Amino acid sequence: MATVISLGTTGILLQQVIEKNERENINLRLKSTAQMAALEPIIIRGLSLNASQSDKNAVQNYAQRLANTANIDFVVVVNDDLYRLSHPNEKQIGKKFSSPQDARQTLQGKAHFSTKVGVLGLGYRYFEPVYDTNHSIIGLVSVGLTEDTIARSIKTARRPIFVGLIVGLLIGIAGAVFLAKRVKKILLNMEPHVIAKKLVEKNTIENSMMEGLLAVDDQQNIIAKNMTADQLLPGIGDIGDHLPIEIFQTFFARSEKDSDTKRVLFQTRAYLYSVAQLVSPAVGSLLLFRDITDFKEIVEELDGTKQYAQALRAQTHEFMNKLQAITGLIELKKYDEVITLIPQLTSDYQQNIGYIMARVKMPVIAGFLIGKMNYAQEHDIILNISESSYLPKLAILRREVTNIIKILGNIIDNAVDALSDSNNYQKKIDVLLRYDDEGQTLIITIEDNGSGIASNQLVEILTIGFSTKGHGRGFGLTTVNAIIMDHHGVFDIQSTLTIGTKVYIEYPLRNARPM
Repeated sequence: MATVISLGTTGILLQQVIEKNERENINLRLKSTAQMAALEPIIIRGLSLNASQSDKNAVQNYAQRLANTANIDFVVVVNDDLYRLSHPNEKQIGKKFSSPQDARQTLQGKAHFSTKVGVLGLGYRYFEPVYDTNHSIIGLVSVGLTEDTIARSIKTARRPIFVGLIVGLLIGIAGAVFLAKRVKKILLNMEPHVIAKKLVEKNTIENSMMEGLLAVDDQQNIIAKNMTADQLLPGIGDIGDHLPIEIFQTFFARSEKDSDTKRVLFQTRAYLYSVAQLVSPAVGSLLLFRDITDFKEIVEELDGTKQYAQALRAQTHEFMNKLQAITGLIELKKYDEVITLIPQLTSDYQQNIGYIMARVKMPVIAGFLIGKMNYAQEHDIILNISESSYLPKLAILRREVTNIIKILGNIIDNAVDALSDSNNYQKKIDVLLRYDDEGQTLIITIEDNGSGIASNQLVEILTIGFSTKGHGRGFGLTTVNAIIMDHHGVFDIQSTLTIGTKVYIEYPLRNARPM
């Protein structure tokens, strides 16, 4: 019964659609025929002022041929005085046109459709103005069908529907049986309760994942997620909601290859993630991500340790050079020179230590700067700690000390790299350290006279992975910026090509107190 009602309703709707389509086809056929006739030279000559009688007779012959060819009831040509030059009934030729209002509207340049009673009865017509070579309107063409013809055309178009309904009913019954078997096969012969169980198992597996799972369609609407995704990205919304634009731009709208695993900072948290396109069919994208902030903090601490170890290595290298000089003099039995050299080396070393320790009261940072001075010296660069520098001994967390070492180390290393590419006779890095007691803020200024940074590169220099030194670089300044921004500090870089770069930093120290 349901199938019969469905097919009946479908049949009624199809009839309406077919009638609508048929009328649209008629409109198109009438319009195209009228436009073609309006451009026909035979009609243009017949409507011209100097047209001969043979030219006018040719208009009737052409109009009849066109009506037969286009399968329409009439093609009527009217001059600008509203007299007919063609008509299916030859007795009407030379008489006034029966719809002067439609004719005048057309002679004003307005093509249009019209339904009115004419000589042939109720008809549906399209009017098209005819222009001469000077683009002046010299007449019009009226092309149309009677309502009887239109009704027959629609009836003919509807006839297959009734046959189709019967055939459709038979096919529907056969299709229903086939579909039932097909659906059961697609569902692996599983019953509904089995499918429900499998769905529960799927959700359990997804929610047991350590990674967040988030899928969106091509309209950025959420189509799947697990509980971990809600925990790692609070406020992403429910399934069916539009994904917040900042989350989409951070994780989905990036240019890297989908197979790559990427790192990103989002709302002070660090994430490791990958994005894959959902295919067969292509409906959107799938994001798998994990919060690596804790791991990142460990890596950053190791990075600070690495910076300190590098400074110690440079310092050790400096000591080895001096020891090798002393050893060489001893082997040459130049004992007097050894006696002279040792106090000199000791004096220079103590002078450097004393200079820095007088200005930097924190031993770890002072030792780090001494190592960096030796590291710079290996590259023929002078690392100068400004006389105005002063950093008191502070009781701060070990992590803060590590952060300061990372900040100083990355900026100084970048300055050394810049000076290595410079042709300056004297390569110099100036470092100024000051502590603001009232704001509990460490102020760092580092300036070099290196090659500088181009303005277009300066805009991207804090982008993760961006580097002028090649692939696998570009994380140092990003790390420094993340540390400073996490403390709500200030990080400003000013640079001029061939002149150098100046970095200004304000790094608030949390709960710092003098010792």
